[in-house]
Amino acid sequence: MAGVPVELTPEEYEAVTQRPGMCIVDFWAPWCEPCHAFAPVFTEAAARFSDITFARLDAEAHEAVSEPLGIDSYPTLVAFKDGLEVHRVSEALSAEALDRLLGALRAVDVAEEKRRHANRERTEAGQRPSGVPEGATWDDGDKEWSFGPKDVTGRPHGTWRYWRADGTLCNECIMKQGTPHGPFKRFHEDGAVSQEGAFEKGQLHGPRTWLASEHFTTERMHEGGVSERVRKTVMHYEHGTVRQVLHFNGKGQRVVPSTGEPYPTRPAHLPEDAELREDLNQWARVTLNADAERHGLTRFWDLQGQLLWEAEFANGLRHGRYWSRAENVYADFRVHFEEGRAEGNLACGEWSLLDAQRAVVLTRDLGRAMDERTLARSPVFSNLARGAEGWRELAREARADRRYREALLATARACATSLDVQPLKAGLEELTLPRKKDSASELADDVVEEAGQEWAPMADALMRGADAATLLRAYAVLLDQTDRPRAALDFLHAAMLLAPERKEYLFTRGLILLNLGVADQVRKDAQGLAAAEPDTAAFLDTYARVLFPRFDFWAGQEPPRCTYDGLPEKPEQTLEAIQQLVRKYATRLQAMRGALLQRFKPGAAVSWLPPDLSSLLGKGPVELKQYELELEDEQVEVDETLDVEMGLADLTLMLRGDWSALSWLLWSCGETAFRMPTRIAPPADYGQAAGQASQRLWQSRDRKFRGDASTTKPGQGFLFEGVALGDLHPNLVSIAERQYAETQAMFYWLNDPDHVSPWQSNLRGS
Repeated sequence: MAGVPVELTPEEYEAVTQRPGMCIVDFWAPWCEPCHAFAPVFTEAAARFSDITFARLDAEAHEAVSEPLGIDSYPTLVAFKDGLEVHRVSEALSAEALDRLLGALRAVDVAEEKRRHANRERTEAGQRPSGVPEGATWDDGDKEWSFGPKDVTGRPHGTWRYWRADGTLCNECIMKQGTPHGPFKRFHEDGAVSQEGAFEKGQLHGPRTWLASEHFTTERMHEGGVSERVRKTVMHYEHGTVRQVLHFNGKGQRVVPSTGEPYPTRPAHLPEDAELREDLNQWARVTLNADAERHGLTRFWDLQGQLLWEAEFANGLRHGRYWSRAENVYADFRVHFEEGRAEGNLACGEWSLLDAQRAVVLTRDLGRAMDERTLARSPVFSNLARGAEGWRELAREARADRRYREALLATARACATSLDVQPLKAGLEELTLPRKKDSASELADDVVEEAGQEWAPMADALMRGADAATLLRAYAVLLDQTDRPRAALDFLHAAMLLAPERKEYLFTRGLILLNLGVADQVRKDAQGLAAAEPDTAAFLDTYARVLFPRFDFWAGQEPPRCTYDGLPEKPEQTLEAIQQLVRKYATRLQAMRGALLQRFKPGAAVSWLPPDLSSLLGKGPVELKQYELELEDEQVEVDETLDVEMGLADLTLMLRGDWSALSWLLWSCGETAFRMPTRIAPPADYGQAAGQASQRLWQSRDRKFRGDASTTKPGQGFLFEGVALGDLHPNLVSIAERQYAETQAMFYWLNDPDHVSPWQSNLRGS
């Protein structure tokens, strides 16, 4: 029906798209949100373009149609004219962009498109297409034919031309001894100019102009959020560096690039080179160095031309004087402006807060700037324990040297150790700029989001008055991620002392305690968090059980089950090979157990530690090897070795995988405890166990990669530490996947005598 999109079936697809006239097909998927947002735009366009057939096809339901066409993102629009595909685009278009595309579709010359298609086929066959001169050569990297004169050394010299695979001219430029030098032009497929400008000794210099086309073109212009309304763009270059970018509509009026709306009038008192930053709705004057980094004085104004801030930059970093408006930023209502200095983007030295008449309200010395490398090496981030007085002494030393950032961080550790937060509050009040509560929170949140993996920016924000509890918590996370959990716990406790009402900090503490192996306290924190954040509390509790399970004989505690066919009946490896593998698993597990013990004080009671398996080793640990071999014309790597220098959580997860594999290996021989098997007596449901490992691995990966689209729905699936697979947090699904990958690899080895080790690379990933 004209004016209404047709819902296609595979049987109708060819008939509809191959009929005479114009047709456009929207390939979509049910789960695709942009597809649903685009659907009404597509439907409304069908009413406006009644001479064009509009059709939609559920690409996921009808993969037999979409896959051969290479449709792998949604929505994808494919345009046909007289049965020939003439264009495709993979994005949800605006109504304006769709109208422009459909207008271009009307202008397509089918005979010319067929000629270009034939030329592309000739290029693919290594043959020169029509329209390209004899002697032209194909560059597979640039995907272009090229031809032109050369100098006596064989370098391009003179006017060179370039053609697309379809035979259309795309570029001509002047070369001088192998380097672009002089004017150049690029062309749309219809022959109209798409770009023009000039090179000077290989560098763009002067204006470079882009011109849009009303026809289909492969020339780039409307990228990076530039509106279809922009019909001309002019970039002004100075020896390869962009100095200014101007955008114009079809009438030659300057416009805002993202919307195509008229460019606002620049306030008369602003310098002529001040440009609109439409992402900020501000005017800016920025000078750059040769690497396009801010260098020199940078100034920003609001739309009315009121100066917002100015700063001196050196090679991309704030360095020198800084001034900014600061109404409603600081606790003292009189403050309207702030000014100070910066070194390497970090505030330092004397900063002043000024009132509306530029009189000083408050002055603070923010001390010495401590760059990333210097601060990262500070003993304040050491994982070694100190008493409260030791941290206070470090704070006094730092303060005497005007290292106020370090002094405050050391004071935080002292307060966490003594459980007395008053010295920290006093230090913050005395040394930092006094912001309003909402301003302090906003600054802290911004710096954590942008630089939460760096040491210096967060300390700098602390001095500028950002919320200290937020920053100390962020330091705790960073320290925990860099395997300094004791230091992390100090910073987190300082944050909790400053903001005891923030129950969500219990979650952060729980993660740190997990890295310290303090499982019982983690469960208590989960209980304390349950009322405020039940989902987070449940994750924390389950994660604790996953990391620190009861290490007993896991295999056979419940009857194994799977739905696969063709399951093995018994192990195919020899008893001698199985016994040697038991020793290797025991060697690895003992090494991991020893590495875990070293993380605790001698004699400490660690309730969750796996039991000693030295009884399986007889004469002691066996050699773990790393080597390559060739199996059935395939190069296979074997790596039985392990590196125990990792975080406690990662170490326990590796231990978990080996523990599961060893349990099931012994069970497969008829054992029900950790003892060396003396015979192979597999249980009757041996095949079910082998299949279960593979099926649970597949289910875990399906849940991990497909999420809510997985075949395992909430409340369904096997239980993992008491939680159904469908209810597991994605991070915990990854842990289940890891465990069953190890167990599957062991069964793969056990069921094939040609395999030499479960740690073969070809047994890892299927």
